[in-house]
Amino acid sequence: MADRWASATGNYSFRFFSPEQIDRILREGVRRGRTGSHDAIERILKHEPGLGRAELWRQIRRLKQPSNGKLYQRTAWSSEDDQILRKGYAEGWNGKREAVRELLRKHPGWQPHSIWGRAAKLGLVRKSPQKTRQRSRQPWTEDDDRILLAMAGYKTAEFIAKALHRSENAVRYRLSVLGKSSRVHVEGYARRTLAQELHLGSRTIQRLIVEGLLEVRDPRITRKSVEDACKTGRLAASLHDQLPDGNESSTIPREAEPAATLSTNSMPVALGGPSQPPRSCRAKRIWADVARQLNVDASMIEQLIFLGVLKVYDPRVTEKSLAKFCAKFGALIKTDFLDRETRDWLASSMDLVPAAGKDAARGMEAFRKHALVVRTCGRCGRAIRGNVFFRHNKRCPQRNACTASKLSMSKRIQSAEEVGGK
Repeated sequence: MADRWASATGNYSFRFFSPEQIDRILREGVRRGRTGSHDAIERILKHEPGLGRAELWRQIRRLKQPSNGKLYQRTAWSSEDDQILRKGYAEGWNGKREAVRELLRKHPGWQPHSIWGRAAKLGLVRKSPQKTRQRSRQPWTEDDDRILLAMAGYKTAEFIAKALHRSENAVRYRLSVLGKSSRVHVEGYARRTLAQELHLGSRTIQRLIVEGLLEVRDPRITRKSVEDACKTGRLAASLHDQLPDGNESSTIPREAEPAATLSTNSMPVALGGPSQPPRSCRAKRIWADVARQLNVDASMIEQLIFLGVLKVYDPRVTEKSLAKFCAKFGALIKTDFLDRETRDWLASSMDLVPAAGKDAARGMEAFRKHALVVRTCGRCGRAIRGNVFFRHNKRCPQRNACTASKLSMSKRIQSAEEVGGK
């Protein structure tokens, strides 16, 4: 090592350290890591300023390598070696591994990276093209937008990104530019969205669900909501009986007793005889079974579900039940309040019959009479239908701003009077 070090430094004459001492200092520095190597180099350069920093780093790399053999050995490939490599790569992953092992046993001085390089040179390695990176840099075409809009709402952003060979962020950004959302629409309708579309109250939608006129995707009651209701005293029952967990479905009895009608205090209006739910209503059977397990009346369970104390697993209204509701109780939907697009959708897709269920709709006329009146806010100029106007009148932003300005003005006047009195 000293001979190689002397030949590498040329005609340089060491003044303070000998080549063996320099190697010893570098080895001690390498043992302490990167910082120790820097300290060793600085110590040597302090007494041997003629040496170069790059030469010392090369010497460190030489000291790290094994002393036997050459650092770089050129591999000589024969036709037999190439045949072994081709055969192994043709057999798949296990064949590749066995071929590399066989070549290393046959040539002990070879390194695995030289074998992999030979396979790439022979064209045995098939690299997957980076389509995502290439396509993400290209502008969006009309065909890309057409495919994107066709999949939006039905497929996830990850699926669309793979189909278009782009990144998920690119897909989400393009959807936002086109005014669309990347959210996947699940089967069914949310209660709040359905209430806004049909111009019904959220409590009315909840009442229709409890009455069995609208069915939800999963009417099972969550165990957490039952435990919370028992803790708060809203449900006086013990939880020693078995309740349906999140991973197990509720036990549905064969013959469920008809649930008692909720009182007028708990629900706004009780629908008449034609609106009674059918015997095959799944939600009624599940809720009756839970009431039987908790040793309470079924009407109490339905009342707590209506009030939102008890939660169901999936409260989204199914499309099939909405179509049945429009066909049997179309009169409950006030078509005069709907826009043209919603009316066309209900008539074409949901088979809306406006005259169906008039007897049940009579009970709601008193509650809908206020919706015929449209009032305009005198502060912000917003036109509001129904009694919601009075709630807006209390929370109007313009009113709050005026009140805040009046309070600040009164404080200023009061502070001015106090200063004048002093």
